Amino acid sequence: MSETAAKLETQRLAAYGLVINEGKILLCRLTALTGSVGMWTLPGGKVEFGEHPDHAVVREVFEETGLKVSIKSLVTVNSELFHFSGNRMHAVRLIYKVQVEGGTLSYEKDGTTDLCEWFTPEEARKLPLVSLSKAAMRIVKEQGLIS
Repeated sequence: MSETAAKLETQRLAAYGLVINEGKILLCRLTALTGSVGMWTLPGGKVEFGEHPDHAVVREVFEETGLKVSIKSLVTVNSELFHFSGNRMHAVRLIYKVQVEGGTLSYEKDGTTDLCEWFTPEEARKLPLVSLSKAAMRIVKEQGLIS
């Protein structure tokens, strides 16, 4: 096997919403489709080919939570290298601060998440969080986004 065939590399661009309301942050639980079953993440996901990340975050938050959101600001760009299913993955993740404009909290059916809930920062830190959520919790604390 050639060295190229042995080292499969994937880069993935994704957009996530940092949704804060009444002192709580919205997190979604991952399913077995992700390889991180039972862990908690921000609502969001892959930016489709040709799609602007601003549109992707609004679409993804709605798909996973049933909530309609508007973008307030781009908070940070998170970049991480890791191994996933025997491949090298470079995840580039845009984290937007978003505001709920409407909708009703509901859960994705047969998707990458199966439950979304509001948590205080103290409650969230006790959950099994993916690295993206840990980074988001640091941002929440450093920027005083929840008092």
